Formats: sequence, C-alpha cells, structure tokens
Amino acid sequence: MDDNKFDEEMLSEQDTVEEQPITAQAEDESARSETDLESLQPDSNPDKLRKKQKSKWVWLGVLVFVLLIAAGVFFGYRNGVQRRIANEKAILMEQIALQLELTYKDMDAGRYENAKVRLDYIIDKYPEFPGIADLMAQVIGKMNEPTATATQMVIATPEPGVTATPDFRGEEEKFAQLMQHIANEQWDLAVQTVQSLKESNYDYRTIEVDGLYFIALRNRGIQRIWAGELEQGMYDLSIAAELGAMDSQAAGAESWAITYLTGASYWDVNWPGAVDIFGQLYAQMPYFSDSTGMTVAERYRVALYRLGDMFAAQGDYCTASSYYRQSLAVGVNLDIQVTATAYAEACSSPTATPGPPVQELTPTPPEPTESPAPTEEPTATP
Repeated sequence: MDDNKFDEEMLSEQDTVEEQPITAQAEDESARSETDLESLQPDSNPDKLRKKQKSKWVWLGVLVFVLLIAAGVFFGYRNGVQRRIANEKAILMEQIALQLELTYKDMDAGRYENAKVRLDYIIDKYPEFPGIADLMAQVIGKMNEPTATATQMVIATPEPGVTATPDFRGEEEKFAQLMQHIANEQWDLAVQTVQSLKESNYDYRTIEVDGLYFIALRNRGIQRIWAGELEQGMYDLSIAAELGAMDSQAAGAESWAITYLTGASYWDVNWPGAVDIFGQLYAQMPYFSDSTGMTVAERYRVALYRLGDMFAAQGDYCTASSYYRQSLAVGVNLDIQVTATAYAEACSSPTATPGPPVQELTPTPPEPTESPAPTEEPTATP
C-alpha cells in the first residue's frame, strides 16, 4: 500500500511539471500575437502624421539650400579661376620681358651660362615666344666656342683710338622707353619706338625687340578694331602674325573685322548677302562698327527694308512687308513705317498698288554761300 501511494504521488508531480512549460509557452505566443496585431494597426494619430510630413518638407528645403550654396560656390570659384589665369598671364609676360633684358646683359658680359638658364626659364613658360629658339642656339654656340689664347687676344687688341664696342647709349634710352610704354599699355607709342629703334640700329637686341614689337602690334591691332579702325587693326595683326602665333582673342577680333567688311562690300550691290552677313553679326555684336560709325544694327535695319524694296519692285508685296516688319523690329523709323503700311495693305488686298517707297529723310549739309567781295582794300597789319 505504501508503495502504491508513493507511485501515485510521483506521477502527479510529473504531470504538474509537464503542464507548467506548456502554459508558459502559450502565454508567450499570445503576447507576441497581440504585439503583431498592434504593429499592423495604422497610426491613427493625425498629429504624428503632420509632424512626419512637415519633417519631410524641412529636409527637402535643407537639401535645396545646400544645392544652391554649392552652385554659388562653384560659379564663384570658376570666375575666380578665370581672373587668376588672366592675371598670371600678364605677370608672366612681364617676367619674360625682364628675363630677356637680363639675358642680353649676361651675353654682353660673357655670362653665357646664366643666359642659358634664363632662356630655359622662358622656353619652359612660353615655348612659342618669337625668336627664342634662335637666341638659345646663339647662346649655346657661344658656350661651345674654344677659349681664345693669349696670342689671339694680343692680335685681337684694337689699335689706340679705336672703340672696342659700339656706342649704344641712344638705343639703350629708346629701349628703356619701349619697356615703359609696354608697361603702361601705350601700344601706339610702343610701336613707334620700335620703328625708330630699328631705323637707328636694326641689329640692336633683335630678338628681344621683335618680341616686344609682337606684343605692341597685337594689342594695338585689337584696340584699333574695337575702335572701328578695322583695316588698320587687321594690318597690325597681320604683321604681328609674322612674328608669333596669334591667340584666340586676337583671332576673334580679326574675324569680326573681316566679317563686317565682307558685309559692307555687299552694300548697294547684294542686299540678300548684306542681310545674311549683318544678320549673323547682329545676333552677337549689334554695336560693332567701322570708321564711319555705322553699327551692325543700323546696317542690318537698312539692308532689311532695302531688300524688301527689291521684292516690292517684283510685285511680291507680302515678302516686302515681311522684311519691312523685321527692319522696324530692329529700329523704328517713321518714314519706313509709311511704306511698311502700304506694303501690308497691298499684301492683304492684291488689287491695291502702293506708291514708290518712302526713303529715310537724311539731313544734307547746306551749300556754301559766296561771300561778297570787299569794297575796300584790306588794311595791312603792322
């Protein structure tokens, strides 16, 4: 009996131990299911939704602001780089001119090693500098010459009263003036000084003078073209091109001048050609002009209505009216407005025939009047 009671107690305790983990597991599963259901339920709080949307717009605004700052920094940096490059070019040309002057001084003193170092610097910074290769060859040739012996020195000694080296004091003064004109950007005076220097002594510092002559001619040519002296500026640039390579700025100025003169050659001869040329120039350089002061815009305006007159003479009043409208869009003129109205009416009503075109009224200088003959002899001035 005691054994049976002991067995029953052991079995009851085992059943109790087995039921406890099953109950804990069930409770954990129910808790997880409740958590999952809560996570699946949408957020019903409108304040939280508004805060989330507002935060999104704030971050978008911050992103746009950062992008604007980055764009401003980029464009400012690029403009700064361009200005720095232009300043570096100007400084480089001054340094090259100084090194050339020192090179010639070293050559005159026989310091060819120093001269070669200076020329190496110029070639490294500006390999296309006019005549620099010839000057380097001259310096290397002097360095490779054998040293003169004492006997040769005695033979080479000049006779008493004979100057060993020519007197270049006048040339030195002109060269100093030339350097000053270049520094002051007085291109016309610089060109005149070079020409005077070559007339007095053509062989004086040939390479260096030619280099400065190139700089003066190049800048005076551009200056003349923008001042309306197209032929003179093109002539300066053509001479400069024989001394060195032209840069993009000089080539661009020469191209504008050539295009303008080509259009001017069509004047009163080929109005379609004039409209085509000055139409291209008008889109980019409307105020570019020649020595007459007639700008691209003015030539384009006149060429348009003159081409319209050609079509009107052929009876094509609609095309003529179109060109007159384009001319008035470039510049209004009351005289041309009258003809434009007549051509427009003739285009809309083919039976109507307009009268002859009204030309612009241009002031004519008054004819000189003859002064009356003196009635008395002029009094002699004491």
